[in-house]
Amino acid sequence: MKATVSLTHKGWFGICPVYFANLDSAAPLVVERHWSLLPLMLLSECCFGLVFVLGSFLAGFEPAWPLRVTGELAPPKSIAVPGSEQ
Repeated sequence: MKATVSLTHKGWFGICPVYFANLDSAAPLVVERHWSLLPLMLLSECCFGLVFVLGSFLAGFEPAWPLRVTGELAPPKSIAVPGSEQ
C-alpha cells in the first residue's frame, strides 16, 4: 500500500539538493530532488557515516545528520511512498 506525503521544504544534505517532509518530527523525510541525484545522496551519506565512525573514537562525540533547509516549496509537492498496511 502506498501513502501520499507532501514535500514542504527544499535544502541540502551534504552535496545533494533535497526535498523535505515532516520537518517537525524526530525523523524528517529526505528525498533527492531528481532521481539522477541519487549518487550524490549516497556519497553524502557515506561521507557522513565515515565521519561518525571516526568521531566515535572521540570522547563526547554526538553524531547528527546535518540537514540545511533553504526555503519552503510553494505549492508543496506530493509523492507516493511505500506505507504499511493497517
